[in-house]
Amino acid sequence: MRARFAALFGFLALVLQAQFAPRLIRRVEPVYPPLAKAMRIQGTVRVAAVIDDDGTVAGLKLISGHPLLVQAAMDAVKQWRYRPAERNGKTVRAVISVAVGFDLSYRPPEQSTRI
Repeated sequence: MRARFAALFGFLALVLQAQFAPRLIRRVEPVYPPLAKAMRIQGTVRVAAVIDDDGTVAGLKLISGHPLLVQAAMDAVKQWRYRPAERNGKTVRAVISVAVGFDLSYRPPEQSTRI
């Protein structure tokens, strides 16, 4: 437990170095795991995400979440893209907390077709 907190404080140091936090520019919805859906498992998976200076997700660390939902959440977050954090006008690596919700009643918006 102590090692887990030490790692999170190390991540926090990266966040504090940035003047402007990363901004999400592309989100990929997670695929609901079939077993979790069949068992009607819902909830939120929370991860610490390392956002590289090019806006890609460079690493993830699980904070909390149901074991059947964790992998789907991590697979989705790995595909997300951010506008990188900045410090003194330069892009820097930062760590943020990300929450991915799994709700059986939620349906992602359908893509509209133009006529």
